[in-house]
Formats: sequence, structure tokens, C-alpha cells
Amino acid sequence: IVGFSTSSLGILSEAAHSAMDLGAALLTYVAVRISDKPPDEDHAYGHGKVENISAFMQTGILILTCFFIIKSAVERLWFDRITVEVTTWSFAVMIVSIIVDYSRTRALLRVARTYRSQALEADALHFSTDIWSSLVVIFGLIAAYFGWHEGDSLAAIGVAIFVLFVTGRLFKETIAALTDQYPKDIAEKIKKLLMSVDGVQSFRHLRVRQSGSKVFVDMYIMIKRTVAFERAHEVTEEVENKIAEIVKNADVIIHMEPQETDDESIIDKIRMIVIQEGLACHNVRAQNIGGKYIVDFHLECDPYPKFADAHAVSSRIEKKLIQKIPQIRNVKTHIEDARDKVLTAKDITAQSQSVIKHVNEIAAEEKGVVSCSDLIVLQFGEHKKLLLNCIIDPNLSLDEVHAIMTSFENHIYQHLPEITHVVIHPEIVEQD
Repeated sequence: IVGFSTSSLGILSEAAHSAMDLGAALLTYVAVRISDKPPDEDHAYGHGKVENISAFMQTGILILTCFFIIKSAVERLWFDRITVEVTTWSFAVMIVSIIVDYSRTRALLRVARTYRSQALEADALHFSTDIWSSLVVIFGLIAAYFGWHEGDSLAAIGVAIFVLFVTGRLFKETIAALTDQYPKDIAEKIKKLLMSVDGVQSFRHLRVRQSGSKVFVDMYIMIKRTVAFERAHEVTEEVENKIAEIVKNADVIIHMEPQETDDESIIDKIRMIVIQEGLACHNVRAQNIGGKYIVDFHLECDPYPKFADAHAVSSRIEKKLIQKIPQIRNVKTHIEDARDKVLTAKDITAQSQSVIKHVNEIAAEEKGVVSCSDLIVLQFGEHKKLLLNCIIDPNLSLDEVHAIMTSFENHIYQHLPEITHVVIHPEIVEQD
């Protein structure tokens, strides 16, 4: 009303801008409501792009409005000169507009930054440009008051150019989000973060995309292949948590890949190659002879019906070791049945008192053995297994204890041929 009564294009442009703000606010409300919906079968990444579309529409409307204002101002300057009537109401309206726009801008920006909402940021942009454009309009009114009526049209052009400049930034960001453009600022932060996490050797295929307020991050990280799976999982969780600290509302997917590292020993390399074949090994020994290695180890194979099948597996692994590790000159494998098994057994300890008595007698004669305890005799099929604790002097070295255990086992096998398996757990003498 004030714009029409005073014929001020500056005030009319502000009125048009405010009308657009009302429409934009309604559009933002609808967009935020829709984008807040959780992902569904048809929208696996959620509905966040609705916010980006809303921001795109708002910036588009602003740009069109600015060009219309510029066109009208140019017409007034060159073709249709109109005298602006400056009144107290014209200044009052603009001052009240500035106060209202300032309060709305602060509130919207606070929420937009908290929730990374482009739609709310676009709304805040509308109101923030209103403040500056209102100041320019006031300048035009002052110029018209002193007789320079072209000042009003120039003020309108100034408002339009300013709004175009500010809107252009958001328009560019909106297009970037809609086309999944790589947000370099976020990506650079993530890259620095990744190399600061203990356990991450390197990374590749880092991808970042924004959908509304949500940021989707996915990548491959390389972790030492000798690291236990549980530790590798802890590393990925640490990466996810640190990304969440610097990128609010992030959805992170990490794919782990094992990586060979320079600090691996030759034993590590051998174990990894055997594991890649789906098998296990133990007692791995590598003898260094002039920079070349002769390797031997126990290879745990599945219970193949024929020895030829197990031998073929062993030969394949031996060839692969020599191909993958040039320092290896020769490989010898001791093939045996896989150790890890679940067997159905029967406890026959109560019926094996003569065996237990005989074992205690052997222990009494064994040098280094103090006594035995917790003897258990199991039977599975035609086989019998003996398990026991053996009390040993705690001052002995591990090699000495192993030699004593080996000697004790051999004597048990020698005197009790019905025992096919012996497991001895060494215990220390209780010190007073």
C-alpha cells in the first residue's frame, strides 16, 4: 500500500521481495516436512533432495524477481519517469521491515547451520538480503526527498544486483548438491582425519555426496592384513566416530581391505598366503642361509579320502610361496589333519584308574616333573585321549619346560600304547 501510494519502485521491489519470502517460507515448510521422512523402499537415501529442490526453486524465483525489478527500474529511468512521493510512512515501513527481517534471519540461520538445511538457509538468505536491500531503499527515499527521483530507481537496481550476487552463491551450492558434486571442503577434512587414525594404512575411492541435511560418505580403507578382524573393526568404528565429529548428520559406509605392509616378517607372509588358501598352519620355521630361506611348517588339511588330494594342496601352496616370496629357496610341508575339530567323546576317567596310576608312576620317574593333577581320559571311536596338568618348577625356561613335556609325552606313548593323544598343561609349583 505504501509503495503504490508513494510510487516508490524501491518500496514496491521490497514488497515483491517480501511476497516471495512468504511463498518461499511455505515452500520451505513443505520441503522440510517431506525431507524429514525416513528412507523407504523407493528412496534408499531418504528424501533429503527435496530440500535441495526447494532451495533451487526459491533461488530461481529470486533471480527472476530481480530481473523484473531491474527491467522496471530501467524503464523508469529512461522511458516512464515517475515522481516519488516521500512520506513518514515510507520510512516507517522500511525500518519496521529491517527489524523483523533481522530477527527472522538470526533464528533461521541458527537452525539451518544446526541441521545443515539448504532450504532453511535459502529462507534465511531471503530475509538477510531484505535487510540490506531495505537500507538501499531508504537511501533512495532520502535521495528522492531531496529532489533526486532517479535515486529510487537506482536503489531498486542496487537491491536487485545485491540479491542476485548473494543468491548466486546459494544457487551454485544447490546445483552442486543436486548433481552430487564433490564437496571439496568436507572431503579434505576427511582425508586429513583418515591419516591420523592409528591402524589406517591408506584409503581410496573416497566419495562424499549431500542430500538435504544429510551427508553420505563411503570409502575403502586399507588395514594391515595381519591385524585381527576384531581390531580391524575397531579401526573402522574409530574412523566413523571421528567423521561424525567433523561432519554432522553423516551416514558413513566403510569397506575394509587387507594390505601387505613393509613391516611383515617372512613368517607373517607365509601365514597370510596359507590363510588365503583357506587353510591353517603351525610350527612355521624359516632358516636364513645367505639371504635365502629354507622354510618348513605343519600344514593343516581337511580329511581328504586320498593322500594324493592333500598332497596336491600342499604342492600348490609350496609353489605359491616360492612365487610370492622370492627370498624363499625351498619349502617343506608336514601334512596333517586339521587340528580344530568338535568331536563326540565319552569320559572314561572312572574306568581308567590303572591308566592314571601308571601315568603318576611315569611322572615320578620323569626329571623336572614335580607331580600330576586333574587327569582325564576320553574315548572317541577307537581312540583314547589323555589330558592332565603337570606341576613344573617356575624357574625353568620355556624351552626347558617344552623339552620336559615332550619327554613325558613320549614315555606315556611308550608305556601306554592304547593312548593315542596326550595333552599336557604345565602348571607352576605354588610358592609359600
